[in-house]
Amino acid sequence: MPALWACGRLGKAHGLDGELYLDLEPGGLEVLVRAGEFYLGAAGGAGDVTPCALTRVGGTDRRPLVRLDLAATREEARALTGRELWGAGGALADRPHYVVGELTGLEVRYEGRRVGVIADVVPAPAQELLVVRRDDGGELLLPLVDELVAVDVEAGTAVVRAGLLADELPPADESAPADDETTTGAAAPGEQSPASGKEA
Repeated sequence: MPALWACGRLGKAHGLDGELYLDLEPGGLEVLVRAGEFYLGAAGGAGDVTPCALTRVGGTDRRPLVRLDLAATREEARALTGRELWGAGGALADRPHYVVGELTGLEVRYEGRRVGVIADVVPAPAQELLVVRRDDGGELLLPLVDELVAVDVEAGTAVVRAGLLADELPPADESAPADDETTTGAAAPGEQSPASGKEA
């Protein structure tokens, strides 16, 4: 089995000839364009994948329409709704494909600072997820998508795209305690005011 890349999830049927909307995964449009072969995931996201042929692509880049050789009618297309479309081969063969052992232990960095290390890689319906053991004792799940996490096995790092963890981590300038925060109140006459935390 070749390395599979998530393309998108089949959505509503369109028309009478078996076409469906494709709800793209991150990077899914590139997979749709560059893949040399396609596979359809089992219903419910579990089990083996089924080889299929992409016989037509239409719609827009934001919401493509696809027709597979597995559906020739609207009813047959409806039966495929919700299943994941995967791409492989073609120009995707040049994409980096990582072994789990290569990723575990890599240092995860975000906006110039270390966050933790990759502890595991787990499968998910859309894409694999990196399990990050945070230095503060918590845990993060990151999608293994090139556009979101830049992996450099030789350098030993996985750099997260700026802004992706805005809801999970405080900004870098807020993560360290400010200096002299314990001093409060106004200075007495003739005394200097407490330091603001910044040096002139």
